[in-house]
Amino acid sequence: EEKFDFSRPIGTNNGILTVRSDNSTIVDGNYSTYNGMRVAFLNGSSEIKSFADFAGNKGFTYDPFYFDTTAEMEEALQSGNVDAIAASSLRKTNNERIVDKFDSSDFYVMVKKGNTELLNEINYAIDQMNAVEGDWKTTLYNKNYESIETKNLEYTEKEKSVISQYSKDNPLHVLCDPTRYPYSYNENGEMKGIIPDYFRKIADYAGISYEFLTPATRDEYIAYQKNKETTDMSIDARLETDNYAETKKWGITAPFITMQLARVTRRDFDGKINVVTTVDQTASNSIEDAMAPGAEKLMCSTRQEMMEAVREGKADAAFVYYYMAQAFVNSDTTGTMTYTLLEQPTFTYRMVISSTENHALAGILTKAMYAMPKNLVEDLAAQYTTYKATELTLVDWIRLHPVVTVWVLLIFGWLLTAMAGTMVRLSARKKAQKTAQEKAEEMAELAEHAQAANKAKTAFLSHMSHDMRTPMNAIIGFTGIAMKNNPSDEVKNCLEKIDESSEHLLSLINDVLDLTRIESGKVKYNPVPADVKNITDSALDIIKGFLTNRDINFKIQREDAKIPNVLADPARLRDVLVNILSNAVKYTPDGGMITFEARCQEKGGDGYINMRYRISDTGIGMSEEFTKEV
Repeated sequence: EEKFDFSRPIGTNNGILTVRSDNSTIVDGNYSTYNGMRVAFLNGSSEIKSFADFAGNKGFTYDPFYFDTTAEMEEALQSGNVDAIAASSLRKTNNERIVDKFDSSDFYVMVKKGNTELLNEINYAIDQMNAVEGDWKTTLYNKNYESIETKNLEYTEKEKSVISQYSKDNPLHVLCDPTRYPYSYNENGEMKGIIPDYFRKIADYAGISYEFLTPATRDEYIAYQKNKETTDMSIDARLETDNYAETKKWGITAPFITMQLARVTRRDFDGKINVVTTVDQTASNSIEDAMAPGAEKLMCSTRQEMMEAVREGKADAAFVYYYMAQAFVNSDTTGTMTYTLLEQPTFTYRMVISSTENHALAGILTKAMYAMPKNLVEDLAAQYTTYKATELTLVDWIRLHPVVTVWVLLIFGWLLTAMAGTMVRLSARKKAQKTAQEKAEEMAELAEHAQAANKAKTAFLSHMSHDMRTPMNAIIGFTGIAMKNNPSDEVKNCLEKIDESSEHLLSLINDVLDLTRIESGKVKYNPVPADVKNITDSALDIIKGFLTNRDINFKIQREDAKIPNVLADPARLRDVLVNILSNAVKYTPDGGMITFEARCQEKGGDGYINMRYRISDTGIGMSEEFTKEV
C-alpha cells in the first residue's frame, strides 16, 4: 500500500476443497467424514495455513501432501494418491466436486501510488459494469473456472443423510433394459448406452454410490423388475400416468428424456406397409396397430432383428425409437436403409425408485438432472449413433459413396490427360528456359552496376552519420553533467526532456548506420529488459515537445500492460511510435486533435503479451491509392 493504490473489488478468491466426482465417502459439510483424508497442497500457497485454521475450527484431522505444480496435484487426485485438493478457486477443474469452501479474499486493480486519474477511471468502469452487467464477477468466474462437476447442489440435511446411506459397501442397485441399443445394452457384463451414461453423470454429480444390475436378456430384465430385494431403482420407466406410480408406491423423478419414433424402411420403399415387424413381450404391439393398421406382423426377438428383417426384404417397415433407427442406418454398410422421424407419438421416460427405498432419492436425482447441460442427452447419443467405418471392403465403400466414386474416376481420368499434356509442354519449356537464361545474364550485369552504386551510397551514409553522432554524444554528456549540479525542478525537467530528445535523435542517427545492415539483411533486433510504460512515456514526452506553440488537442488513452517488464528493443519501439506521432503532428492543422490509445490485449502465447497502439488524427489523411502501398 506504500507504493500502490487499489480499485474497488473486481473478484473474490476462495479456498476450495475438492474431491473426485465419484467420491461418495467424503460428504459435504459432514466433518466426521473428513477425518484422516489425504489433502494435496501447492508448495508455498496461502491455502496451507488457511486450511489448517479451517480444520481446527471444524474439528477434523488430515494428512498434508505437497506438490510443485497444479498438474501434479490433479494427477495425484485422479490416481487415488490423495483424497482431496485444497487450492484457490481460480483453477479450472476436471472430474472434481467441491465439498467445502474456506477463507475468502477480494482482489483488485493495482495502480501506481497517487495516480488518482487512472484509479478514478477504473473505478468508474467498475461502477458502470456493476450497474449494467449485474453480477458480472460471478458470470466471468463461471465462464472461466466453473464446470458441471464443481457446482454445488443445495441439498437439505435430510437429503444429505439419504446420500450418505449409499456407499461402496452399500451401493444403490440400478436396473435398465439390456436390449435397447443404443439407449441401454449389456456389453461383456457392463451396462452401456445413452441412459446408463446419463445416470452415471447425475449420480456422480450428486455423490451417490451405485452398482448396475446386468441382465443379459429381456427375460432376465423382467425378472429383476419383479424382485424388490435386488432392485432399488429402474432408470428407464415409461409411465402412462403418475397415478400408476402412486399405486405401486414408487418414487419418480422428473422426465429426463422424450423418445420419438422413427419408421425404418429400405430406400426403395413405395409407401405401402403390408408387413410390419414387432418385438414379442413388449407393449409396442399397439404402436404397430396404430402406425400400420391391417398390416401383417412379423414377430422378432429383438429390435435389431426387426430392422434386419426390413433390410432383408422380409418386412416393409419397422417402428423403433429414433436413436435406435439412427444408429442402425448409420452403421449399415449396404446403403439400402433409411429412416423417417415421426412427430407423434412421443414417450416420456423417468427414473423410478422402489417402494422399499427412500423416495427422497427421486428429488435428489431430479435436482442433479436440472444441473446438467440442456444438450447432454444429444451429446451422449452422438457417441453411439455416429458410425466410423473401420472394416469396409472396396465394394461396400463404393456402395455407400457412389457419388464420391464417380468423382474419383473422373479425377483419375483427368490426371491421365494432364500427364499427356505435360509431356507435350516439356519441349516448349526447354525453349523457354534458354530464353530465361539469356535474360538472367542480362539482369546479373545490371545488378552488378546497382551494387556498385549501393556501396557508394553506404559509404556516404556511414561517414555522415558518424560525423553527426559525435556532437550528439557531447550534448548527451553535458546534459548529464548539468543534471548532477542539483538544478531547480523546472531546469531539471527541461534537462530531462533534452536528454530524452537527444537519446531519440541519437537512435535515429544509429538507424542511419543501420541502413547498411538493412541492405545486407543483417539488421539485428536487440531485446533487453525494459518497461513498456517507460518506453511509451519517453515517446510521448518527445511528441509533447513537438506540440509546443501548437493549438492541437493531444488526447491520451492508456491501459498499462499487466506485465510491464518485458524483453524488447526500446529504440525500435520508441522510433515507431515517434515516427507515426510526429507525422500526425506535422499534418494536423491547429485546432485539430490527435488521439493516442495504448491497450494491453490478452496474452499472445506463453511468454508474450500483446500491446496494441492506435494513433488517429484529424489531418489530411492518406489517399486511397497510397493506403494500398502501406
